[in-house]
Amino acid sequence: MASLGDPSHAHNQSFPFDQLPVLDLFFPGLAPATSAAWSLLTGSPSTYGQALCIGGSLLLFGKYALKCIEKLLETYFSSTIEVPYTDEAYDMLISWIDLKPSAEPGSHAEKKSLHYSPCNGRSCFWHKHPYISCFGRNPVVLRELLNECRRYYLESVGNKTCVFEHQGDRWKASKSMAKREMSTVIINKKLKEMLLGDVAEFLDPKTRTWYSRRGLPYQRGYLLHGPPGTGKSSLCLSMAGHFDLDVYVLTMSNLNDHSLKSLFAELPQHCIVLLEDVDAIAVHRKAGGSVDESQNARQNGPADTKVSLSTLLNVLDGLASSAGRLLIMTTNHIGRLDPALIRPGRVDMKLELHLANEDMTNQLFYFVYNTPPKIKERVVEDCELLHLAQEFVAKVPKLEFSPAKVLSFLLANKHSPRHGIANVAAWMEKLQEERTKLTRITS
Repeated sequence: MASLGDPSHAHNQSFPFDQLPVLDLFFPGLAPATSAAWSLLTGSPSTYGQALCIGGSLLLFGKYALKCIEKLLETYFSSTIEVPYTDEAYDMLISWIDLKPSAEPGSHAEKKSLHYSPCNGRSCFWHKHPYISCFGRNPVVLRELLNECRRYYLESVGNKTCVFEHQGDRWKASKSMAKREMSTVIINKKLKEMLLGDVAEFLDPKTRTWYSRRGLPYQRGYLLHGPPGTGKSSLCLSMAGHFDLDVYVLTMSNLNDHSLKSLFAELPQHCIVLLEDVDAIAVHRKAGGSVDESQNARQNGPADTKVSLSTLLNVLDGLASSAGRLLIMTTNHIGRLDPALIRPGRVDMKLELHLANEDMTNQLFYFVYNTPPKIKERVVEDCELLHLAQEFVAKVPKLEFSPAKVLSFLLANKHSPRHGIANVAAWMEKLQEERTKLTRITS
């Protein structure tokens, strides 16, 4: 029997420490700790020392074991969803999360409310008891969550008009506003009725079938042109609310050819695509009628930072265009538009919005001062309001001021129609002075 002092016995009990550094390849820093632990366990320390060593070893190994188990479960035994911030589902999810605040409101919450949103990365919360990173390969819980988020989101925007703007080559919901009644848009009555009738006929399900049977592209284009302040954008938003459509706004100065194609490819079937100030695309043509790309590049800048006319025309009537969409272009200068852009087939109806005439001025006056029947307190009686409206219309020259300017003046005197009538002359004189100054600056 070998004695305790026998070197061969000590050699049999030794730990192969020359192999421990290999562990550092997989668990950095583990080799020194393991060496010290082995010395304590094979030596003759106290019971407390052994317990301390064992506990430390368990904590060390447990840390790595938990990470390995978590990674294993996440990879093979769980279902995960990733929602990009550019996706509309992201807005649905954020709206749903707002129902479950992560903190109680402060004592001054009514003055300045706080809104909590998940940070970038992984966010943890509960949905119908199961953890959102749920176990199992069947993502039923995740689908139920997204469906619930969608239902809540649609309920919250059910009576609103959603406006989408682009960030790069992705659509992003920018705002939702209460639906604006068409009666609040003061334009020519016949023009308004003609536009609403045409859109209603186009959105009729029977019309889609009619287009399909004849192999025609199911799309409709409108051009709204006229001086600034005549209600082009307001008409578009009101029409969206009237027909329960979302509005997708394209800012041509912030687009290039690639992003324009990507944005049109992601449009839903039923929506309004609004191209504001489309005259920003200045295209020169050669004598033969072809586009002079070199001259266009010199004026509009590098080709990779601007939208070319050819690309715009292709997405308007090519495969990238979405069936069922309404295209609305607005411009203050119709003469600057290329004829190819507004030819029949791309623009089916051209509507000119004029400056305020007598009828529009009268509508604006009633819009501000007429009191709904449900409200008892009236600014003036109906019979008196008629005479005041006639007096105001007589003082405002027709086709000289935009409806926006007339409305702005009336709102400044919204509590007294008589006060407004008394200040008409001073208001027109002020506008004339501003025009004179502007003419001097530009000349």
